[in-house]
Amino acid sequence: MLKHLYQSGLVATVMAIAPLWQASPTLAQSSTPYRNSQIPCPTPIAPEEIDGKTTICGVVTVPEDYSKPNGRQIEITYALLKSKSLSPQPDPLIALHGGPGGSDISAISYMTQLYSQQRQNRDVILFDQRGSRFSGALLCSPTTNILETVIKAPGNAWGKKYADLAKRLQDKSDLDGETLALFALCPSVLAAHGVDLNQYNTANNARDVISLASALGYDQINLYGISYGTYLALRVMRDYPQQLRSVVLDSTIPPNVLKYETSLGIFETPALNLIEDCQKDAACDRAYPNLKQRMAALLKRLDQQPIRLSKADAELVKSQSGKVDADAIAELIKSINGDGRVRIAQYVPLIVSELERGETTTYVGVVSGKIFPTPAKKTLPLGDPQGLLAQAEELRAKARQLLTERITLAENRRPSQQWVQQVLNAIETLPEADRVLARGNFYGVGFLQGQPRDRTTLTAIVNEIFPANQRSPLIQSLNTLSPTEIRHTYEVILGILNQAVTWEQAISQGAFRSIDCQDLVTGSDPTRLQALLKQMTLPELGQSAFNAGKQAYAICQNWGVKPAPASDRTAVKSKIPTLVLQSRYDTQTTTTMGRPSMVGLENGIFLEFPNGGHGVLQFSQCAKDVGVAFVNNPTRSPNAECRASIKPRFVLPPNR
Repeated sequence: MLKHLYQSGLVATVMAIAPLWQASPTLAQSSTPYRNSQIPCPTPIAPEEIDGKTTICGVVTVPEDYSKPNGRQIEITYALLKSKSLSPQPDPLIALHGGPGGSDISAISYMTQLYSQQRQNRDVILFDQRGSRFSGALLCSPTTNILETVIKAPGNAWGKKYADLAKRLQDKSDLDGETLALFALCPSVLAAHGVDLNQYNTANNARDVISLASALGYDQINLYGISYGTYLALRVMRDYPQQLRSVVLDSTIPPNVLKYETSLGIFETPALNLIEDCQKDAACDRAYPNLKQRMAALLKRLDQQPIRLSKADAELVKSQSGKVDADAIAELIKSINGDGRVRIAQYVPLIVSELERGETTTYVGVVSGKIFPTPAKKTLPLGDPQGLLAQAEELRAKARQLLTERITLAENRRPSQQWVQQVLNAIETLPEADRVLARGNFYGVGFLQGQPRDRTTLTAIVNEIFPANQRSPLIQSLNTLSPTEIRHTYEVILGILNQAVTWEQAISQGAFRSIDCQDLVTGSDPTRLQALLKQMTLPELGQSAFNAGKQAYAICQNWGVKPAPASDRTAVKSKIPTLVLQSRYDTQTTTTMGRPSMVGLENGIFLEFPNGGHGVLQFSQCAKDVGVAFVNNPTRSPNAECRASIKPRFVLPPNR
């Protein structure tokens, strides 16, 4: 018991970078590509939706390798949000998520709200791209779990061999050897699992989009891509233009931009845009003259002489170093990206001015959030129509919360969830020495060679983990599960493991690295990074991106995929009506990345939004309105005057 996984997988891995698990295809093989099957939605839907009627989930089966239609198959999970209209437009909007390796299906409820306006007159389709969370997830978290809980456990003889592997990889780079070792092992696990990592690329993702649309019965479609989804949308435009009516690119990374070289400016570019916006604001420019030069000088000084925070302030801002240095300013700029209420940017000039004098009051207030007061609730007089409307809105919000909790509770009561918990409870009754390895075996159940993710594999793992007297009730419960619940069981197991491995909660690393190494690292030159860093106006803001770029290059050396051809890195030429939306303070896909997307777009419209961060759609009603107007009438430039209302209102010094 508990020998197979440990002896034949882990030991071989550490010694020869072989699989941690002997692995299998993620899905059963099929000779019928593009088969469409409806399933219950794998994550909670919005409380106002009806599963199977207003929100319809399903899987479309496509070949992993389109040149081998009867070979290994992938199930692409989708959610069809039916239009609210009784006579919807025939062409749906297909949303393309970011990452690569992100997951819209993980957040169906949120996405329902995000695309609610688009849904008024057309269907909206969400789906997880191949290798992402609910479409044959390519995860590194099972590898991480076994490494951390078994291989590196005190007293394990193979821990030293893993440490030697990490040291050997670190000798080739000044980066963390253990991180590089993990990313050298993970692709071996996935390859042994039966996965052809070369098939997880943008070209196949684009074909999946068309396969999905065809399986659902749509002839023409509209695309809304966010982040990597824009890179994918541009590929669909290149390869399948005849099936596209319109395209919206939100926070764009085009193929004619070298990602990791341009990414050196992910904090510098929004900082310089913010400074420029201050200079164009007469009051801000008077209060903070020569702001660019002052920011540059401040960063250099903080890099050499950080400002110490008091113990209380360090705790407030959750600073481990207890100081304000150049990295802290980079983090401040980065925080603008996730500032849903777009308030942080307006304080940056004041923060610079104070830090020049060694003052940290506003910095601490902004980073801790203490500077942003919560508006007091007003007592509304009875009979006030507007007050009653506000109360009604508050009651609707509470009702939505209660319904959401009820849906989540129902999800937790699904037979698949109950069976997984039954197994985990049984593991806790094993002798203490067996529990860790038992969990490792169970969490790696979807990664066993020759055993697909089906009922038989689950039965086999129960027989392997447990003694004979404990197997019967678990197998009896397992045999009551429907095929849909069996499929969901594997998703539940991987979901639990992902929660424990924080860096893979939002991104499937196997999909991310396969696509990144084929499509996005390709063409860049790591030797240029150092020279480009020195050329920056604010080089102190480029250090973390510089390190990330070096790490990406190093990881790709061991990932084992072939680079995409150079022709894939040319600008996309297209006459398809295209709207490009870009936030000026985006710290993931900056304006420097977004603007070059316009090179070949004959009918392209480029709109910058003066506030907000990554994913313009998420930051303002203005962006939502502009996007809807364009998709409804893509031959006409949408009215974007609403952008003036969301310009940052820079905070002036108290004496002003």
